[in-house]
Amino acid sequence: MRFNQISLAASLVLFSSMAFADPAAKPKVNLNKAKNVKSIPMNAKVKKAIPALRSAKRVTKGAKVNETPLPPVTGKDGFIAKVNGQGIKLAEFTAKYDRFTQTFKARKRPIPRKIDTRYRDSIVKRLVEENLIAQEAANSKVKVDPKELQAEFEKYKAMFKTKERFASYLQNAKLTEAGIKENLAKNLKLRLLLEKLGGKKVTEADAQDYYSKNEAKYKVREQVRARHILLKTAKDATPDQIAAVKAKADQLAAKAKANNTDEAFAELAKANSEGPTAPKGGDLSFFARNRMVKEFDEKAFSMKVGEVSDPVKTRFGWHIIRVVERKEARVRPFAEVKESIQRTLENRANRTARQDLITKLRAKAKVEIYLPK
Repeated sequence: MRFNQISLAASLVLFSSMAFADPAAKPKVNLNKAKNVKSIPMNAKVKKAIPALRSAKRVTKGAKVNETPLPPVTGKDGFIAKVNGQGIKLAEFTAKYDRFTQTFKARKRPIPRKIDTRYRDSIVKRLVEENLIAQEAANSKVKVDPKELQAEFEKYKAMFKTKERFASYLQNAKLTEAGIKENLAKNLKLRLLLEKLGGKKVTEADAQDYYSKNEAKYKVREQVRARHILLKTAKDATPDQIAAVKAKADQLAAKAKANNTDEAFAELAKANSEGPTAPKGGDLSFFARNRMVKEFDEKAFSMKVGEVSDPVKTRFGWHIIRVVERKEARVRPFAEVKESIQRTLENRANRTARQDLITKLRAKAKVEIYLPK
């Protein structure tokens, strides 16, 4: 997934408010092209939205859309909607709409009417629902503790591992820390409101029961951490050229075995590897079986820690591999996953409770929406 797609997905996470799920499975690694970029957790609603985004992208690649654009959204008196007489600012709608439509704007393509209608309706629907919840929270005297909000914000930032990644995410998603805190505060307020209205509190016993019934989900496959030196061979290389690359690979393998330390191998990789991990000393980090091309995968998992391989041929060229660490297959213990299970179960229960609450509030509310006909 390219970073702009990641940023758009992360924006959708913020927009969707209530969501949590385990990270998606990682694809096979292309040793010739892959870069060691960590995935951002994707929740269920983002996954559901991805097909629509891909569909939208396909539209932008095809012929011009011969449809008259929808009228611009101008609202009424600076508002996009009113809920029980309380206005929702047009600017709130515009900020979210701009993020949803950035793919089309970047490609200078018109937005198909059906997609545009869906964007507009879904954004206004969410804004109205948030306003209904905010009004109910105020009536119920629900307030968010600033310390709890800050703790949630720190957890959110921790997903990005480093300050640099978080800053890059903010820049690419056109978000601010204040905006993220605002969304987190809405989530907290909803959670407190549902608890006050009698929502179900997930206990440790509930989490333990879920773990017992779904233990297979927590199996971790055997993993290896390795460094490698890649010497590329062109697709149209002659036998003599292939032999020359192999000879150099043999020399490097012999040199690595003669001075077999992790530091020495890393320096050899920095100086000689033609792969994208060369600046990091050829470090591929941990990977499970079947992540790498077959020949590389089979060799790496047959080696002992600290062992240096003879040159291994793949479609990318010749590799010299050094296994740095191994992690045996295991089942993650309950204590390790308890918090994530509780969060999953709470979010699942809250989604149902939230929808029930919205249905009740909407039935007795006066809602005016100012989208063009």
